[in-house]
Amino acid sequence: MAVLEKIRVKLGILISILIAIALLSFIIDPNTLGSTLQSMSKENNVGKMNGKSISYREYYTALEQNTQLMNALNGGNASSEEAQNQIREMTWNQLFNQKVFFPKIKKAGYTVEDAEMVGLLQGETASPLISQQRMFVDENGQFSTEAVKEFISQMDLDESGVSRKYWDYLKEQVYAQQMYSKYYSALRNSATLNASQLERAIAEGNTTKDIDFFVVPVSFGADSTIKITNEEVNKFFNDRKSLFVQPANRDIEYVMFEVVPSQEDIEAARVEFDGLYEQFAQAENLKNFVALNSDRRWEDKYFSKEELPDVFADYAFGGSGSISPVEETPEAFTAVRVVEHRQMPDRVDFSFKVFPAADRAVADSLLAAVRKNGTSDELSKGGWVTMDNLEANNMGFFGEAFSMKKGEAKIIDIDAYQMVAVIKVDDADAPKDKVKLAYLRKNINPSDNSFRDFNMKAADLADRSSGKYEKFAEIVKEENLPVTPQPNVTLDTRRIGAVENARNVVHWVFDSKTKEGSVSDVITVDNKYYFVAAVTKARKEGNMALEDVKDNITMELINRKKVDNLAEEAAAKVSGSESLEALAEKFETTVSHRDGISFNTRDMSLEPALVGAVSLAEPGKVNGPVKGLYGIYFFEVKDATTGEYYTEADAVNREAQTSAAMLRSLTDIVAQEADVKDYRGKFY
Repeated sequence: MAVLEKIRVKLGILISILIAIALLSFIIDPNTLGSTLQSMSKENNVGKMNGKSISYREYYTALEQNTQLMNALNGGNASSEEAQNQIREMTWNQLFNQKVFFPKIKKAGYTVEDAEMVGLLQGETASPLISQQRMFVDENGQFSTEAVKEFISQMDLDESGVSRKYWDYLKEQVYAQQMYSKYYSALRNSATLNASQLERAIAEGNTTKDIDFFVVPVSFGADSTIKITNEEVNKFFNDRKSLFVQPANRDIEYVMFEVVPSQEDIEAARVEFDGLYEQFAQAENLKNFVALNSDRRWEDKYFSKEELPDVFADYAFGGSGSISPVEETPEAFTAVRVVEHRQMPDRVDFSFKVFPAADRAVADSLLAAVRKNGTSDELSKGGWVTMDNLEANNMGFFGEAFSMKKGEAKIIDIDAYQMVAVIKVDDADAPKDKVKLAYLRKNINPSDNSFRDFNMKAADLADRSSGKYEKFAEIVKEENLPVTPQPNVTLDTRRIGAVENARNVVHWVFDSKTKEGSVSDVITVDNKYYFVAAVTKARKEGNMALEDVKDNITMELINRKKVDNLAEEAAAKVSGSESLEALAEKFETTVSHRDGISFNTRDMSLEPALVGAVSLAEPGKVNGPVKGLYGIYFFEVKDATTGEYYTEADAVNREAQTSAAMLRSLTDIVAQEADVKDYRGKFY
């Protein structure tokens, strides 16, 4: 266990973010997994890669191993929803690497040899995933190969096996990072311009044009003169079938019953709060009183007047009485009592160095040097922080800095980590009057009776619907219930209406027994919302049906015809001799100006059709109409400049940026080629 404890102490905060830096974030945005191990069947596959199914058992086993490792390293603190999501994503990515990406990289001729891995793990060329682990640094804060070798030699002494599992995990991440690095490097290096392409790119980059222009937008109203035939719609659809694909999705309607406190619940909370109010005013041990009676925990935090609600600010800064007036909101009754007034800054800029508690003598020596010399190279910069910054990063122990003067240095004890720190305040905002407050808060919660009443309302709707949409629709109409539609619910959907984590609803929607026209029983979410849902449309994964996109295609074709018609009408108005300003008057608009347009322009406010036309136009001539997406353009090149500012390096850099953008989509492309499917949303 000594080795495990060493991991925990030395890694500290880094462990909590380890998953986030593990490698890359890619492919699908998988939503969560959880539930018990299920039997092996086609319905219980969590996904597919390279034509082979991934069973729930295979995924769950890998997930459990990763969860156990992270829980051990974090002292059991990897159970939050956010941490679980990260572990699930990491597990999915591991499977993707093993089954899809690594075989592809190896087929291209790239691998990581054993000797190379030794150097990456414990040599002078160690991977950043190793060298940045605080457990592998020496007393000077430098990466130490000896520290790595010592860990390896002792890891099997850890009877829990966590040290060995952690080392295996690090090796896996280092290997993966190196494989990706080699493959990406090869692809980047292949993205080069030949001599002809380079010459053209430089010429295009060095030619810029300033233009005057105006745009005539199409009308977005209905136009009875434009008719779109079924043949036109069918041709548009058939010519672009690859664009009309979809994941499996459902349209649903639902009635949601949110459990809220009744008037009786509010009165009960008021009576309970009133009974504690006077006791709160007289309590001698405020911290204990708050711990025993308040729904808001004790906070060692100081507030300025601006940070408090008016009712508390007026009391705390100049008011009278031993306790504040009561603030009543729909959520709670609250009162405060001043614990302490203090002058302190909003922000401090500090430096520090942390030592094990056993090395306090070393810390004392550093403190003496800092006080003598004003600073020390051994101190690390903490930078400008607020109290909230420290609390959010579990570093509240550095809050002592807010009580120190500029230039002051001292030692603080960090008992929770069995460490001490030398801390020096380098700078600070001007001090201001602040208060520490004790909060007496009583939340207004729904009673058991309220939960039962809302549950009964939802159950009544579900029972009378008898699982049939026709009955559901009839009841909600007759009783004027607030039914809400939500189209295109997918396996990855998390939010239903205003409810953030409505996965239980999604699970029912995609259950194999749920069909189009089905109505659910009562579905409970967050022990606060009761849903009764109905599936009004069920669509399979794959090509969309023409009927589902016909309206959108029709609108697109109408818009295109409007642009075509507008261009024809505009061309008839142009005599060929008008100035751009005279043309603008004909179309009842005004002329605008734009400088520095080149063929390499990436200004998203300029339509590509306009940029292309400008790149070919000569100065002094009115050009148009140019058809855009939602209107037509007329323009005149006022000035064309050819320079030498766009160099070969610029062209190469632009190509590299384009290549990098393509590389960011590489895993998506590989996933599509390997027919990667993620069905985990069926389970979690």
